[in-house]
Amino acid sequence: MSQIGHVSALNLRGQDNVFKLWGSKPVWKCECQLSTREPRFLSFLGSDSLGLKLKFPTATAMSRSSKIMSPLKVVCIDYPRPELENTVNYLEAAAFSASFSTARPTKPLDIVIAGAGLAGLSTAKYLVDAGHRPILLEARDVLGGKVAAWKDDDGDWYETGLHIFFGAYPNVQNLFGELGINDRLQWKEHSMIFAMPTKPGEFSRFDFPEVLPAPLNGIWAILKNNEMLTWPEKVKFAIGLLPAILGGQSYVEAQDGLTVKDWMKKQGVPDRVTDEVFIAMSKALNFINPDELSMQCILIALNRFLQEKHGSKMAFLDGNPPERLCMPIVEHIQSHGGEVRLNSRIKKIELNEDGTVKSFLLNNGSQVQGDAFVFATPVDILKLLLPDDWKNIPYFQKLDKLVGVPVINVHIWFDKKLKNTSDQLLFSRSPLLSVYADMSVTCKSTQHRPAGEKSPVAPAARTAAGICHAPPEVPPPPRAGE
Repeated sequence: MSQIGHVSALNLRGQDNVFKLWGSKPVWKCECQLSTREPRFLSFLGSDSLGLKLKFPTATAMSRSSKIMSPLKVVCIDYPRPELENTVNYLEAAAFSASFSTARPTKPLDIVIAGAGLAGLSTAKYLVDAGHRPILLEARDVLGGKVAAWKDDDGDWYETGLHIFFGAYPNVQNLFGELGINDRLQWKEHSMIFAMPTKPGEFSRFDFPEVLPAPLNGIWAILKNNEMLTWPEKVKFAIGLLPAILGGQSYVEAQDGLTVKDWMKKQGVPDRVTDEVFIAMSKALNFINPDELSMQCILIALNRFLQEKHGSKMAFLDGNPPERLCMPIVEHIQSHGGEVRLNSRIKKIELNEDGTVKSFLLNNGSQVQGDAFVFATPVDILKLLLPDDWKNIPYFQKLDKLVGVPVINVHIWFDKKLKNTSDQLLFSRSPLLSVYADMSVTCKSTQHRPAGEKSPVAPAARTAAGICHAPPEVPPPPRAGE
């Protein structure tokens, strides 16, 4: 369950005597308080452990007379960065990135980019690497797009959503490396943890053993989990996945016309597998249910998870994305001659007589011209700004089939620390919520602030169309029980 030298749970409670705790290769230190009257600690050894045996640097003898254990306290611990650099996908991503800077253009282009989310920022980053001059326009006063965040009066951050980074994200992982910020990713134990709706406060785990290569580590994780799937269900599910495993990318792409639910029926996979696993996975990936989501989306993720040993391993960013991820990209862009402009909302796409883009007209009346133009925004924004002359062009008519999914992200601040939580992303398996995390234990910046004494939980609600589109006089249905 854990990796050597890293503690993921401590049974420590009290008011006095602060001791410092280290693993064999710690990434950062944790301070835990022990009661002078009944000091206790919890340690494990072997494959079922949570970490190595804990040692406290004190000469005071500890009493062993008490048999009553205090409640388990979960603390945030970094795991070692997995070895991603030697995977095929990472090497391909690194080679592709390096290709941008191998040849310099004879005439650098001014390229105007709409949207300073990660798509727009990374586009501008690689354009300056290729020797061009990007001009990045962001409508709002904050970077990040879907990873934007705002600081409140207490100094705590409210993020647009809950974000994690998989090992199977080769381009993003390569970007972190190029910016020199790999240390800002907090890697968690290699597990997928699902809430048990019928057993509040309990979780079911899929633990990927470090000693096994892919796909054996994933197969082992599925076989060892007995709370969610029966053995007959596991066998039928495995048989149903064989065509995807053997057929590769061509098979995956051919499944785009089938929903997750339809594909499962076609492969003879029991409905309970969809109910127990893939409702949560579908909502985590696209915030919609299995009867709406294309199976291609699920198979792309599963193929990466099954083919790469660390593909399904997750990391949290150690702080708010605008400062910890977006600003290093901005600094790179600006240091190479590019521009990033906030509060630059596009009002209209102005065209030349031949139908090509002449300029972006901003709300303040100014025009931004360039040699080329890029839209890196949600599809709904492009639909609103699409010029009338383009609406009958077959290429742009395809936009009608792309529909954005409205999502509500909620920050819940509990007035004390939660007990039934984990230093990991949690799949909720509820009708409303997709995934959530207790940021006081998953994120360094939150744990070391006063907010870390409480539990700020960041859940993401599934499609919020029913709430967003409801008349103002119609209140949303109560969901406090979730």
